[in-house]
Amino acid sequence: MKGLLFLYRLAFLCNLLFLVCLLMQRGYLNMGNQDIKSLLIIMGWLLAPVVNLFANIWLSILLIQKKASGLAAWLAITNFLILLVQIFIYFIQPA
Repeated sequence: MKGLLFLYRLAFLCNLLFLVCLLMQRGYLNMGNQDIKSLLIIMGWLLAPVVNLFANIWLSILLIQKKASGLAAWLAITNFLILLVQIFIYFIQPA
């Protein structure tokens, strides 16, 4: 399950960047360097929801098959809660 652990850690890092992008969008955080800002936007807005969704689907399949995942509970819960926030931001809020 090393692949799942790697994917979950990558999803966690991208989710942190998603939260940074959310703070930048709301105006609470101002970044001066355009290169860093572009990287944050790509990894936070574009990559984070996709990686997080795949990681949670993979974990759900393992839970349905009743196989051990070897993940820390806090990591799985945090990624799932941020996925809910991402669903809210991308699909519910724009209306």
